[in-house]
Amino acid sequence: MSPPAQAQTRRRLKPEQRRELILQGARELLAERGYERMSIADVATAAGITPAVIYDHFDSKAQLVIELLERHTAELLREVGMAVQGVPADAAAQLRAGVEAFFAYVEEHRCAWRIMFRDPPSDPEVAAAYRRLDSQATAAIAVFLRSGDNEGALGAYGDPAKTAEMFAEALKAAQNGLAAWWYVHPDVSREEVVERLLDFAWRGLGQMSLTRGGARK
Repeated sequence: MSPPAQAQTRRRLKPEQRRELILQGARELLAERGYERMSIADVATAAGITPAVIYDHFDSKAQLVIELLERHTAELLREVGMAVQGVPADAAAQLRAGVEAFFAYVEEHRCAWRIMFRDPPSDPEVAAAYRRLDSQATAAIAVFLRSGDNEGALGAYGDPAKTAEMFAEALKAAQNGLAAWWYVHPDVSREEVVERLLDFAWRGLGQMSLTRGGARK
């Protein structure tokens, strides 16, 4: 009796194709169940392989999850960066482009977003990766804020680099928080979510140049 066609197809896959199958299966399970409740056996079933094959590609469940985190964080930052670079050097236009790109990614890659922004697990290796990638996102937003600070408004608060990082952390928290709300309110359009975030963010960031002389340090 010949083996099922699906099994034959699996055996014909190249290593990189099999690796992608593993990552795809893990992505959906991780988004749905979280790290603690996702097992290697579950991932193997989702990918249509045996658990042993997963260990040919990843040393541990932690390494598998970290690769997913790194991949999707890089994708998100790349999408936002490209969107910002594609508009004129105007702070308002660039902020809108970045926010629109962020929420477009959330809408189009719901599993990836869920993985990146859920609470870190207790596993110290994975938790450290969450912290590292979170800091990377903050740093990227801070660079954007400093590049758009043509009037030197950040300097009115003291250390421009530290101020940019603080504003970046606040903007990131606002985006992630609204994205989490949107995740359970999918009936709200992306356009409305973007506008509400811009309303919220621009009331603060848009006033920085007006407060240069009286900003509190």
